[in-house]
Amino acid sequence: MNSVALIVTYNRLTKLKKCLEATLLLSFDHIVVVNNMSTDETMQWLTTQTDPRLHILTTKQNSGGAGGFKYGSQYITSNLQTDWVFFFDDDAYPTLNLLNQFEAFNKKNYQLFCSKVLLPSGKLCKMNIPYKKVPYSVYQTFLYNIFPRKFLPNFKQQEEVETFSFVGAIVHQNILRQYSDQIDEKLFIYFDDILFSYYLTRSNYKIHLLPQLVFIHDTNVNTNIYKEKKLYYLVRNLIYLRKKQYSPFSKLTIFLRVINILILCIFKGRKIRSIIYFLKGIKDGLLFR
Repeated sequence: MNSVALIVTYNRLTKLKKCLEATLLLSFDHIVVVNNMSTDETMQWLTTQTDPRLHILTTKQNSGGAGGFKYGSQYITSNLQTDWVFFFDDDAYPTLNLLNQFEAFNKKNYQLFCSKVLLPSGKLCKMNIPYKKVPYSVYQTFLYNIFPRKFLPNFKQQEEVETFSFVGAIVHQNILRQYSDQIDEKLFIYFDDILFSYYLTRSNYKIHLLPQLVFIHDTNVNTNIYKEKKLYYLVRNLIYLRKKQYSPFSKLTIFLRVINILILCIFKGRKIRSIIYFLKGIKDGLLFR
């Protein structure tokens, strides 16, 4: 089984070092690191790495996780001979037995997989949980808020899901070769992986969750995005999705989600700057830019 690790990094050298250390322990045939034009010492450190499996790519500008994964995917499909591509961010890393467990699984009927993503504490990382069924409509979104288990997978068993997170996604090269253009770099961050995987699902491909495959995501899930620039992308991208052919959410659902973000922004952000980012996200989302 030939495999490639695809890692996107930007200004998180300390976490990248840990990520790469764990990745190099596994028998990946190639390890592609996309440096999103980091402004810290990432590039200098990467030039000191000598493992022959490493491919260091540097973008011309910071294109976010979406742009980085698209750039890396297209490099892999054009330059490397492989079967499987494993996606993850610089603040995540695979567990030691991940490749052996994946190789042992009968992959005959699937070309798309996703993993279980845990925090360092051992708890599920909520931001990386796939949808077993996307709550597309207003009614489904209402049910999701009351009975989330109807829409989320049971991590005690293998099952099919409709989306995946780019942390722990495993994609066959044939899929990337045909569909990497569907990774929308305009999204920068947020919903890029959901949109891409939902597109593949609607194109009649099946995504299989393998909970025995574990990634660790060393992130702070309690970070308050309503006080930071991430709020802009959250709002802009939601509105942007309304014009996508395979949007995972209906237009009315998108509207209600944006209203909910505004309410949270007011009560959790509690800063004029948060409202400014929210309004900028609304403007650019409506202008589709």
